[in-house]
Amino acid sequence: MSDPFDDPKLKAYFRHAKEELFPKMKESAMSLTILGEPDPKLCLELGAMILFDKPIVVLVPRGRRVPANLKRVAAAIIEGDPKDPETMKRLQEAIHRVTENDARSRQ
Repeated sequence: MSDPFDDPKLKAYFRHAKEELFPKMKESAMSLTILGEPDPKLCLELGAMILFDKPIVVLVPRGRRVPANLKRVAAAIIEGDPKDPETMKRLQEAIHRVTENDARSRQ
């Protein structure tokens, strides 16, 4: 059985993540994640932000279940429709609270 991580395209993506994405993530104050179906990009971003100890704000579409482990690491979770002005207002307030009150956002 061959190693699935030995694929040249995957290695190129990991190199890109290490050289381009990770430095930007390390410099960011926080992460804003819209919870959707798990995909490699979402998994990479969430995992990196956890390892870089950055606050994570999650926008969850109504009716979508938030995994228990994500609840434990998220600085804020907002449920609602991103097209709804009230949801966006609550999201902006959560982002403001996190950037003002979470010391990790100022590292």
